[in-house]
Amino acid sequence: MFATISADIVSSTSLSVNETIELKQRVDSLFTLLKDRYPDFYGRQIKGDYIECIIRDVSKVFRIALIIKSCIKSFTITGNKSTKDFQIYGIRMTIGIGDMRIVDMEQGIWDGEAIYMSGRALEEMNSLNKGTFSILTGKKQLSPSLQTIALLTDAIVNDMTVRQSEVVYYKLLGFKETDIARKLDISQSGVNKAASAAKWYCIEEVLKYFEQINFEEYD
Repeated sequence: MFATISADIVSSTSLSVNETIELKQRVDSLFTLLKDRYPDFYGRQIKGDYIECIIRDVSKVFRIALIIKSCIKSFTITGNKSTKDFQIYGIRMTIGIGDMRIVDMEQGIWDGEAIYMSGRALEEMNSLNKGTFSILTGKKQLSPSLQTIALLTDAIVNDMTVRQSEVVYYKLLGFKETDIARKLDISQSGVNKAASAAKWYCIEEVLKYFEQINFEEYD
């Protein structure tokens, strides 16, 4: 069983050339970091604003998805009317959980249920303009609860400011508040305030719930 992520960056064409290059570099660096932390993870950028990721350890995919979301949400841009959607949503993302027929990293060939689910769901999300985060699985007993936590988490993340996104990003990576304060050059109380405003306690509970699910138990 695998988990896949299909995603596209919202309103990426409204970014300047320099911002587009900088954002791509940021995503590339993030994928390198995630690969170091999760050896069975692989992520790639396609056509500039489209992202695909895959990981065998399904329990880690929700955290990884939120790391990517918060990283992109924390990206600072010049800001104008055309970039409003980017500032709010950052990235549309779908997670697919299921079997894979082919996973050939060297050839870049991924084929199977999980990537089909996440890819199709992203296409539907874009065409219907329905939310910016969803989780799909062939495990019918789990689908309603997973879609519910995706919907609620989406609402929380979309409300986060750039600063709150930065703090949540580092918290998802396991940094302590003192370390985050040093990295962002703010006080520890500032980190705590940003985390509280971003409803980190809710994100933490959802992560605990997702990471304890044994997907193999469900038919």
